[in-house]
Amino acid sequence: MLATVLPNGVSTYRAVTSGVPQGSVLGPVLFLIVINDIVDVFADSNVYIKLFADDVKLYLEIDSNSDHNELQDAINKI
Repeated sequence: MLATVLPNGVSTYRAVTSGVPQGSVLGPVLFLIVINDIVDVFADSNVYIKLFADDVKLYLEIDSNSDHNELQDAINKI
């Protein structure tokens, strides 16, 4: 259970149902397993993917509505 603390108050507590605890020993290894496999999702696609540290960038030259839809589908897969 976590809450967000602000200068003027505290949010209600909510269960954290996903993610990796910060500062954990296995956190970096689990992150690398997930992030490196994400490239395989776009192997047969025209969408380009770049990884750097903890950042993912998807891009595609948009020439038509179908290109727009393809990029949106890629974003939805992530």
